[in-house]
Amino acid sequence: MSITTIRTSDTELQVEQTCYTFAKKEDADAFQQCLVQGSIENCNRDHPPVSMRPVRPDERADDPTRDSTISPSLGGDTAM
Repeated sequence: MSITTIRTSDTELQVEQTCYTFAKKEDADAFQQCLVQGSIENCNRDHPPVSMRPVRPDERADDPTRDSTISPSLGGDTAM
């Protein structure tokens, strides 16, 4: 069974239709890595989030009108 995950920020992860918020990036990383081999229930127990909320059916991570998203740097030259 495949689980759909979208990393919406350093500390926030959307899994299926639920958004999980974590206290720090490392907690979100551990939860996301757990999902590779584990179930949502086990990962939720082993790496508990600070909060969870349902995602609206029309809410998309790539929607420019939603709250801002923090993305990791892709590297490269940052000098202008």
